[in-house]
Amino acid sequence: MQKPHLQPIHQIESLLAYSASGADVNTTIVNGCVLMRGRQLLTRDEKEVLAQATVRGKRIVQGF
Repeated sequence: MQKPHLQPIHQIESLLAYSASGADVNTTIVNGCVLMRGRQLLTRDEKEVLAQATVRGKRIVQGF
């Protein structure tokens, strides 16, 4: 919350919705399960996710 694009803080909900981005996220918890801590994925292999995204992106561009 101490970044220039997150100032001034008047309404926290509006600030998060309109000014924050994924780059501002350090830890993500869903249903009590920590999915990301310190900007590191804990439940998925990041290299595998990126490799699959590349493969699937190429297939989309090719129309398959």
